Amino acid sequence: MRPHPSAPLRRPLTASLALGIVILADAGHVHAADPPIAGTRATDLQAVKVTGPSQTDLRREDPTLRISIGREDILRHHDDRLGSVLRRLPGVTVTAEGVRMRGLGGDHVQILIDGDPAPAGFSIDSIAPDLVERIEVLPTAVAEYGTRSIAGTINIVLRRNDGARQRTLKISAGQSGAGIMPAATLLLSGKRQAMAWSVSATASAPKERLDAVIEDQANDAQRERLYLRRTDERYAGRTSTFNVAPKLTWALGDRDEVNWNNLLQYRKEAWTRDREEVVLDGGPSDYPLNRWINDSRTWTSRSDGQWKRQIGERDTLDVRFGAMRFSRDVDFAFHGYAPDGNFALDRSVRTHATHTAYSSTGKYVSGFSDRHELAFGWDGAYTDRNERRVQRDRAGNGSPLDLIEDDYQANIRRLALYAQDQWRTSVRLQTYLGLRWEGLETAVGSRTSGTLHSRSNVFSPIAQWVFKPTSSTKDQFRFGLARTFNAPQPWQLLPRRYSVNNGNGPTNPDQQGNPALRPEIAWGVDASYEHYVGKDGLVSLGAYARRIDDVILRSLSVQDGLWISTPYNAGRAQTHGFTLDTRFALTDLLRTEVDLQITANLTRNWSRVASVPGPDNRLADQTPLSGNVGLHWQASKRLSTSVDYSYSGGGTNRLSAEWERASTPERTLDAAADWKLDGTSRLNLSLSNVLQQRQGSRTVYRDADGRVSRYTGSDSRMGIKVQYEKTL
Repeated sequence: MRPHPSAPLRRPLTASLALGIVILADAGHVHAADPPIAGTRATDLQAVKVTGPSQTDLRREDPTLRISIGREDILRHHDDRLGSVLRRLPGVTVTAEGVRMRGLGGDHVQILIDGDPAPAGFSIDSIAPDLVERIEVLPTAVAEYGTRSIAGTINIVLRRNDGARQRTLKISAGQSGAGIMPAATLLLSGKRQAMAWSVSATASAPKERLDAVIEDQANDAQRERLYLRRTDERYAGRTSTFNVAPKLTWALGDRDEVNWNNLLQYRKEAWTRDREEVVLDGGPSDYPLNRWINDSRTWTSRSDGQWKRQIGERDTLDVRFGAMRFSRDVDFAFHGYAPDGNFALDRSVRTHATHTAYSSTGKYVSGFSDRHELAFGWDGAYTDRNERRVQRDRAGNGSPLDLIEDDYQANIRRLALYAQDQWRTSVRLQTYLGLRWEGLETAVGSRTSGTLHSRSNVFSPIAQWVFKPTSSTKDQFRFGLARTFNAPQPWQLLPRRYSVNNGNGPTNPDQQGNPALRPEIAWGVDASYEHYVGKDGLVSLGAYARRIDDVILRSLSVQDGLWISTPYNAGRAQTHGFTLDTRFALTDLLRTEVDLQITANLTRNWSRVASVPGPDNRLADQTPLSGNVGLHWQASKRLSTSVDYSYSGGGTNRLSAEWERASTPERTLDAAADWKLDGTSRLNLSLSNVLQQRQGSRTVYRDADGRVSRYTGSDSRMGIKVQYEKTL
């Protein structure tokens, strides 16, 4: 396919950059071996440090494409939010709407916690980075993890017991223009005979204060202005979080192991949003002066038991049972003042939602040899989700205007059966074959719509190959094929309307579900080239393509004088792109004593929706270009520093023939320094969002009657944090 006319040199430039890095990496190793040190004898003993395989080694030997980062990389920048860690990963971006892979967000990305799907409404930032052992990014589907992953899968693996005794306390305080933000982390672990235990606890209270501006404008068919309004907004919020994760591991003889893992989270969010509208031309909105008040409390608890048994010399059985409970209470108020300044609308909304899930997974692995492993497994879950929403509207004098009371229930039964075969066919070739069948039954109901039943099942064949040109080469090629899908969420099926508080229009419509939605089905291909440099360095250039049928878009229509947006299936879409990913040490390239680690990645995405006229008919506000560059310098045994720059490109996205949305690029610069004060304590300083860039987006609707647009721009502030860590 042809590149966009505005960027004809991007592909050659990226290919040249990748080739140059590879040549430079190889050149750094073309030199004679270091001579032996004079005076040494064969009997001299050197200290040997025994370590396990690095994340780079695991990636190189894995028959499936799995990009994994460990605790060292997760904690390097001392981030308060897990989202800040994720946006540094290749192909991953994080926006206000959530996590994206290959520019696609929402349900196109499968988010797992220890291999289990995260519940709807779950915030990724509710998990503290200190609780995470590693993060796995899987661009190509794996039968064991599920195939609801058109864009890819992100698996967050929480910390496990390793039996080592640990007593660590971290205390920090930060500032981002909204007051002091305290946080604390306590890590305890130990082992007694056959039982290992650990407890991780975190608490934080971050604050946020932002200034924003909204500009609404409308013109008629003759381009005469109907109105022009500017609204200034002040947002102030505070989020209090608490996490505790106790874990136990029992070794029952030489062949059995039992794990009990738990996670309890509490999250309280309180924020206010004050808006004041100034009319520059035309008339005002319904409530030019208004205030939003929100208070929410969320409890999340997870508990799962796991039994592992060694059968014979090569076979293993892994069975796990789990339960999850997610509960959220939201109190929301909207106070609207009429153009004459009088109090006109008092809207209160109370929502209580629960999500209870029971799951069972199991896997039997049969090892025919050291080079051939066959696995069979199941993955089943029952989910019950309930939501009660009561909205009361009163006039300024207290008289009732409207009452909307509704219940929403969803029962979801899911069962998946899979088989996968990992086979090192030869020293140079590895093969992964997988087949997964997943059936889904959903019953969704409310007072107004009754109960809606839907049933779907998907067969997903998967194949991946890893090929090395020679047995001793540093190069290898990967190729993968997979069928993936995206099932509609229960709330997307309910024909229930969610009304906006002020200014309904084509750029600010009400939202409503569609009971006729069908799953999206995609066929995808992935290919990549990997070159390994030095001890832990690599350069990888990968490409992907997806063909999506029954792609879900949003329509815009007018009903009873109100604008409403509804999801619908819109035929076929295609997306493709590439990712350049590299990480290496300066010593891998040059003879130097400087301990400098370099990481960089770049992702370019294209997509086209057949039913939407071009140009810019991309998928779901797809991010066209994103990248990250990071430097970590170990200046001395006591001092280390790091700098990280992330870029997420903007652009125009046409949603329909009349409807389009545009956004500005986002640039983020973070820096951190870490001092080891002594053998048991350290101090670190981190700066986040140093550039403090303004972020903006614009939505435009054009038809025969004229043009309506809304621009939203918000400021951002730099954060500073000091953290003290002590090993007790």
